[in-house]
Amino acid sequence: MTWPVVPWSQVTTVSSAALRQADAGALQQFGIEPLQLMEVAGWQVARFVEAFMNGIRGKHVVVVAGSGNNGGDGLVAARFLRQHGGIVTTSIVPSRDPASLASRHATTLRRLGILLREAPEGIDATADVLVDGLLGTGIRPPLREPAPRIIEAMNATRRPIVAIDVPSGMDADTGAGAEDAVLAAATVTLAAPKAGLATTANAGRVLLADIGMPASLFGGQGEAVATLYRMGDLIELVNTESTPS
Repeated sequence: MTWPVVPWSQVTTVSSAALRQADAGALQQFGIEPLQLMEVAGWQVARFVEAFMNGIRGKHVVVVAGSGNNGGDGLVAARFLRQHGGIVTTSIVPSRDPASLASRHATTLRRLGILLREAPEGIDATADVLVDGLLGTGIRPPLREPAPRIIEAMNATRRPIVAIDVPSGMDADTGAGAEDAVLAAATVTLAAPKAGLATTANAGRVLLADIGMPASLFGGQGEAVATLYRMGDLIELVNTESTPS
């Protein structure tokens, strides 16, 4: 499956700080709960993984999920991939907060009979594909354990990895830490383009996914983001010889 293609040279990126402000504004201005955005994010990731694998039925998917919202996105994707016939297992960093979104989605997966193991257990080199939902845009290198050990286990499988938002371990704004980050075959980045993804090969193919975040929340960059989404709700960003904006 192919999607609209846009060169990075024509893309306006959004900082991780601006994304955090947009997340807060979505709730304050529009009443859009994080859970709503997470459901769409997980569906978009699952949709891409299924296309990337030329169908998911009967294929083994390992979802690696952290304890934050990035992990929650991954656990939502796990549910959809299971629904579409994938053989889904998870390797998670359990949240200490039973009320967190990641914890709530983990409860749902248990009730569906999906196996959850504590990372790095369950990161299986015989899997057909891994989904990286360990860390999101809020991290800054250097990483603390157990994240480096989990990333090393993912990369050691040498299986294709689809990263959610950014490859875990990489600074979304600068690309710093890429040498110690997940080596993704593809990255489904959410809501708005991040500059770091244009500067590193770690991200693999980069797909920008619309998750329903109102573009007006990005202020002066909002119209540029809205213009992208008029092309489609999943857009491939490609490098050219031009410097990304």
